[in-house]
Amino acid sequence: MTKEEGRRLKNEAETQFLDYAVQKGIFATRRGWPDFACFLPDGELIAVEIKRNSRHCLKESQLRIMRALSKFGVPCYRWTPDGGFERVKGGGNGKG
Repeated sequence: MTKEEGRRLKNEAETQFLDYAVQKGIFATRRGWPDFACFLPDGELIAVEIKRNSRHCLKESQLRIMRALSKFGVPCYRWTPDGGFERVKGGGNGKG
């Protein structure tokens, strides 16, 4: 059983969808999405996950989503007040 399987969500329609996805072998999750989808002045879309400081790493669920977004050409970043923007690439601890 996955973490998502058997979960009851506040929205019954979402629960029904999640049950359907599990039955069909679809990995569906609400976890790990970046904190911000940002549109730059030139129209480029980037994804940004915010952490309190540069010692805080991305969670595995966050890395999974960001790796998938990167495959579709969406640049992904981790941002911290003390470290600024750091590009999230294909693996590692989310520090670039």
